Amino acid sequence: MSIDLHTLSGAYAIDALSAEEAREFVKHLEECEACRDEVRELQSAAATLGASEAAAPPPALRARVLDAADQLPQMPPKVVAIDRARSRRWTARLASAAAAVVLVVGTGFGISQLRDDDQPPVMAASVAQVFKAQDAKTETVDTSNGGKVTVATSEQLGRMALETHELPALSDRQVYQLWAIHNGSPTSAGVVDNLAVGKAMAMPSNRSTVAITIEPSGGSDQPTTKPIVTVDPTKV
Repeated sequence: MSIDLHTLSGAYAIDALSAEEAREFVKHLEECEACRDEVRELQSAAATLGASEAAAPPPALRARVLDAADQLPQMPPKVVAIDRARSRRWTARLASAAAAVVLVVGTGFGISQLRDDDQPPVMAASVAQVFKAQDAKTETVDTSNGGKVTVATSEQLGRMALETHELPALSDRQVYQLWAIHNGSPTSAGVVDNLAVGKAMAMPSNRSTVAITIEPSGGSDQPTTKPIVTVDPTKV
């Protein structure tokens, strides 16, 4: 990736990066305190703007945001001490991200902020939105492979999210996969591409549970292993 990673804070805060860009930026965040602070501040600003009318986004929203982001010029950061440059970098990048945030707010889709400083600073905005919903309910559960998962549900948003940073790392040939199980029939809810950012999904139908299994890289059509954890969203 040739792009300057410092310029991706705004796009990351609103989930406008490709999967490859997001993976690279997450690695960058582990070493860059200034960008971690900017992600928090941008997500907080977006949450404030969108909190009044949170609603499920239309299917075309992501494409519109990405198209708008492509039109925004990105200025490279100045190589100066963080404590002197932070306020100038914040102002410049907030202006770049503001146009994309306005698109989000215009559709009534409130992107939320991270909960507290002790939470993972790289949590995906879609995950943070569920955890910060006004009616959010949360629960932390142990997994059979020695990890933990924190689950959040929001009936208002019709969404469910999982913090997965406390799950044990897997080999490159394995991946965690989510399943919505209704009447004994599992339907894939996607794989966890990055344990640091978590995973959000639509709230499953009534009398459904959500399970996590360990599958071959890329995921499976049906579960091939016993779930490491099963959660009933209605009991969170």
